[in-house]
Amino acid sequence: MILFVRNIPVNTHISELQQYVTSAVKRSFPFRSGRVLKVEILVIQDKRTKAFEFHGLVFVDSDKTGQRAIQKLKGKRFKNKLVLVREYHHRTWHNDRRFKQEHVPNKFIEKRVTDRRRGSGVEVFKDLSRIFSSPEDFARKLI
Repeated sequence: MILFVRNIPVNTHISELQQYVTSAVKRSFPFRSGRVLKVEILVIQDKRTKAFEFHGLVFVDSDKTGQRAIQKLKGKRFKNKLVLVREYHHRTWHNDRRFKQEHVPNKFIEKRVTDRRRGSGVEVFKDLSRIFSSPEDFARKLI
């Protein structure tokens, strides 16, 4: 399962995000503990406003581990900032509910796409923090 951690602080390192989620997935039994497999930081830039958003993708070993992490991290702060942790869903035309609805005029479907979905209006960067030498340098060059 992939967990989506929304609105993480700018100066977040991958190890800090991994430690945050690991604290929620580990259990007292040594053989039943969940594991964090991989962590990525997404930097999304809105092309119109030039604003940056920082989100985390955390890959865990099972769905049960992911659900346990979501429940334990609900309402818990990360680096003194309230973040949202939920399951990550990759949207394609196969699993998009907007295209499976019947009797909905095309103008409403397209309106939702342009109003709420940013589509080509965003640019996604994965893990830019490795490019810069320090977190302060990273934040200063983006802003």
